[in-house]
Amino acid sequence: MAVNSLRILLCEEAARHEVGHLWQPEEFLLESEVPGKTAEWAENWEQTAPTLSYDFVGVLLSKWREVARLESLEREVLLLKDRVAELERSTPVCVPIETFAPEPYKVVKPFHVVVQTRADEYVASFFDANLSASGPTETEAIFNLKDVILGVLESLTEHDKAELGPGPAKQLRVLKKFVEKTA
Repeated sequence: MAVNSLRILLCEEAARHEVGHLWQPEEFLLESEVPGKTAEWAENWEQTAPTLSYDFVGVLLSKWREVARLESLEREVLLLKDRVAELERSTPVCVPIETFAPEPYKVVKPFHVVVQTRADEYVASFFDANLSASGPTETEAIFNLKDVILGVLESLTEHDKAELGPGPAKQLRVLKKFVEKTA
């Protein structure tokens, strides 16, 4: 009896060290897998009981480890899916700008803007002119950036070039390479 109790205690201790699963034996064994009574059991139960108990605990632990391993793999797959979705979501997109219609401006030379996600919004950037705008969708971020580009261009062309500092003067030069007022 002491040997059997020691085996069960050791099995319970091993189960406590497994991560991520509660000890619920009924989950692991089909009814057909539970060691049953045999003719030997009825006649020599004192000699057969420790072996049957040991076999039962072995089968139970084996099944439990299998379920715990599968649950661990499922968690890993879900984490990987989340990471892939986040990477796909955060990948910058390069968008060509070829028109400012219906505004009275034309694109002299097509250019690209970069759209990225940040938190719960999209940010469109025209790096050459150091301009950015955000919006709840990619389309709105690009629309807002076009509005910023035209607003900055109008504002900078109203000033005398000598009055502009080096940053605004560079922005004006870049914007004039790409955008021109039509009327």
